[in-house]
Amino acid sequence: MAMKTYTLFFILLLANAAFANHYQFIVKETSIERLCKSKKILTVNGKFPGPTIYANKGSTLIVHVYNKSKYNITIHWHGVKQPRNPWSDGPEYITQCPIQPGSQFKQTIILSDEEGTIWWHAHNKWARATVHGAIIVYPNPGHSYPFPKPHAEIPIILGEWWKDSVVEVLKEFVGSGGQPQTSDAFLINGQPGDYYPCSKHGTFKLEIKSGKTYLLRILNAAMHEILFFAIRNHKLTIVGTDGSYTKPLTRDFIAISPGQTFDCLLKANQNPNNFYYMAARAYTNGTNVQFNNSTTTAIIKYQENNYNFNNSPISLPYLPSYYDTPSTINFSVSLRSLASKIHPISVPTKVKTRLVSTVSINLLPCPKNNTRSCQGPNGTRLSASMNNISFLTPPRYNILEAYYYNRVKGVFGADFPDFPPYVFNYTDDVLPLELELPKFGTQVKVLKYNTTVELVLQGTNLVTGLDHPMHLHGYNFYVVGWGLGNFDEKYDPKNYNLVDPPRRNNVVVPKNGWVAIRFRADNPGVWTMHCHIERHLTWGMQTVFIVKNGHKPEEHILPPPHYMPPC
Repeated sequence: MAMKTYTLFFILLLANAAFANHYQFIVKETSIERLCKSKKILTVNGKFPGPTIYANKGSTLIVHVYNKSKYNITIHWHGVKQPRNPWSDGPEYITQCPIQPGSQFKQTIILSDEEGTIWWHAHNKWARATVHGAIIVYPNPGHSYPFPKPHAEIPIILGEWWKDSVVEVLKEFVGSGGQPQTSDAFLINGQPGDYYPCSKHGTFKLEIKSGKTYLLRILNAAMHEILFFAIRNHKLTIVGTDGSYTKPLTRDFIAISPGQTFDCLLKANQNPNNFYYMAARAYTNGTNVQFNNSTTTAIIKYQENNYNFNNSPISLPYLPSYYDTPSTINFSVSLRSLASKIHPISVPTKVKTRLVSTVSINLLPCPKNNTRSCQGPNGTRLSASMNNISFLTPPRYNILEAYYYNRVKGVFGADFPDFPPYVFNYTDDVLPLELELPKFGTQVKVLKYNTTVELVLQGTNLVTGLDHPMHLHGYNFYVVGWGLGNFDEKYDPKNYNLVDPPRRNNVVVPKNGWVAIRFRADNPGVWTMHCHIERHLTWGMQTVFIVKNGHKPEEHILPPPHYMPPC
């Protein structure tokens, strides 16, 4: 018997004279069946993935979120800087208390210089596994893309699917102290593809016409895995990432991390009588890390092809092996900002605030009389940290309101360290066990308005070295440098790219390596930074930046709406 989904009522009104369409998304009950099984999932408007939002650069969106489910929910607008408006950013207990069952929250989404593909998703517990969708930001009327206009544009949303309830998967994961249950499938636009049972009928199919060029707006909504993505016999030309344009970069495949987006041009220049798979599978490089090793597919068909899908053999594209670290690094470091006269960038060349933070996997000792919760290595519990602090999310009050009203004490501390508290060979093969134990706390870093910041994120080999896609809310930043091994503050900055570094909101710290990012702290508010691999965030790989108000009224946080969700 098909089961009903839990749904959210999600009405969107687009308030901008240049793009005055109004959207209304209506709640309806739906049945979701994947891998031969129906189950209840959280959805928006009964859709999975959720509805795509279309806007012009600089628009303001008014989004009414009605929670008709039995769970708390928040919605984050990933890649939207939200100038002076952290009230609608969305992370639970960071900038708001959750929208409780039966309640609603009107969110104001302020677009500024974002242009391209970004996205929205739930930002509490693991609800984003099914509550997510694309945001497509077009140039202002009268302006064009910095590349030839494509014949059509298609969102490609990569996801992850569990046969069991994600609520139960999270509960079991937290209770075990070990690794989470591996997902049962990856998805392309909500469908697992031909390589999974009971899925061939629902495989996503894209029809293209010979000689035309298509813009694929690709986002990785998967919970835990960096993914390789490719199309058989077709190259992809990257022209944008994370809501910013890039210099064109043509590759046989892309490596896309959870939270990242890529805008890619696809030329329909192959034999139209064949069918072609697009496919995605995991990249991982950790020791003893469980992961989903399956492959998801979708089908590309040329309009000129009159053959039947079911009777035609289709081959997979080349995808690097699961452990191919050089391929991921080579791809990532090849990206460059467009940095043109029409699309300029502004890289801080003089830095006033220098920060270094380790990002680590940690271990906790087993509590007495509770060995069932100690399924980490050698009977421990797994954890994660930034600068050896495993972040504790406040349980009953959010940081933004505690800071803004300055009347609730003890919600957070302002002692997040500027540099690692312990200096050691971060990427050594053998490290002392005592370094694996983190401290716990809700510590934030306070920044002066308009200070220029350089943040070096240093991966460590504690427990195991891993890649960490780090996402900063409220900002784009420039990835000015990267390297393997330990960051050398004397020599490595000499090789920084300050001319055309990629502008991102999500960057991968490579396994046992580092990245250096720069940004100007000109957006007052409370903004979290965290790993976008969900298990690492759950373990505590997170911190918060509080950017203080400037001197002028237009440099202050906007007043809060009177209808913030109560705790």
